[in-house]
Amino acid sequence: MWWLTCVAVSTTLAAELTVAASQAYAAYVTKARQSFLDRVNRGIGESDVERQALRQGRTIVRPGGGDGILSAPGSLIHHWFAATMIPGVTLDQVVAVSRAYQDYPTIFHPIVSAVVLSREGESLNVRFRMRESAAGMSATLDVTSHVAYARPDARHAYVISSADEIREVQDAGRSTERHLPAGRDSGYLWRAGALTRFVEEANAVYMEMETIGLSRPFPTMLGWMIEPIARRIGRRSVEQSVEEFRQAVVMRYEKGR
Repeated sequence: MWWLTCVAVSTTLAAELTVAASQAYAAYVTKARQSFLDRVNRGIGESDVERQALRQGRTIVRPGGGDGILSAPGSLIHHWFAATMIPGVTLDQVVAVSRAYQDYPTIFHPIVSAVVLSREGESLNVRFRMRESAAGMSATLDVTSHVAYARPDARHAYVISSADEIREVQDAGRSTERHLPAGRDSGYLWRAGALTRFVEEANAVYMEMETIGLSRPFPTMLGWMIEPIARRIGRRSVEQSVEEFRQAVVMRYEKGR
């Protein structure tokens, strides 16, 4: 399961993804993924205080690394974490909604379309068209992602998603629509992925998600102004994603009761 949750504020100037930026992102994701899998294998969850807040219907949001936006060579890494509790459902029901990609445009507001390109066992390749706007800026992106599901046991499941290709779309929906060269665009989002975990508990499913993305750096003279806006957008975006998913699961299975 993947969706756009960690975009930076774009500018109208073109930017270019460098080898150094790609390597820095790949190294960061490798460490974040290993930390996630270690947490999955050890069954580490939220603190007692946070778990009580989740039981009361709150969504917990915090930076996944640093303060949520980390500097990298010629780029920025955006890493956010959110957790929620989905009441009155089973793990099988939650995973079924996660895999229902045809419904994603009605669940997640940035997603315009979602098409499954291929399936092999528990792995899929999915193409999303996503449209995001922030602080007066906007971008339409075609994102092709590899999504891998795992069910270690009857109570646990996790999903690792990684965007294999992100292409910014110019003049989306018009006769002049075209893709900009990968990595040579506005720099709104160059790389992206998500790490999601589900744990079935008593009459509820715990869900947590980390999103990691790579964007262009903030313009030198405007960084002081854009950075706090981008941080608020990043926090709110991952929060909204888990809340939209939670609502979709609850609504779907409330109707079936």
